[in-house]
Amino acid sequence: MPAKTDVIEYALRYIYRYQKTERELIIQLRKKRYTETEIEKAIAYLKDRWYVNDKKFTKEYIEYHLISRWKPIIYVKNKLYEKWIDFRLTKQIIEEKFDEINQWIQLQITKEIENYKNKWLNPLDIIQKITRKWYTMSQVKYVINNKEEI
Repeated sequence: MPAKTDVIEYALRYIYRYQKTERELIIQLRKKRYTETEIEKAIAYLKDRWYVNDKKFTKEYIEYHLISRWKPIIYVKNKLYEKWIDFRLTKQIIEEKFDEINQWIQLQITKEIENYKNKWLNPLDIIQKITRKWYTMSQVKYVINNKEEI
């Protein structure tokens, strides 16, 4: 039976490359057949030292994938759900960053419109192509209504 420090050492090695959620770490430790008490103590230790923090993970994940990587918001929500992040936490953080996210979405839709305008597509085709890229119709309408022409 491995000692408590072995669990913590393994957990630290596991989260070394990139940050993991608490649930991902628990699943990995269970795969390595550590006992529930060892896992609980290791998670508590790592949470006390901020190595495992789902709120911080969610904020960074949203900032990176939504704003830096230009992924649609629904894609990011689904990926966070796959990583065992609670929908309420995701919703809370998105609401905190609502203005920044909306500015980003409007910028991306504007870029898409300009890109398709250069290809000489008609306005209806442009709207259809943009909505196929996970942007909602209300977001597209908002950008179009605030632009002079499409």
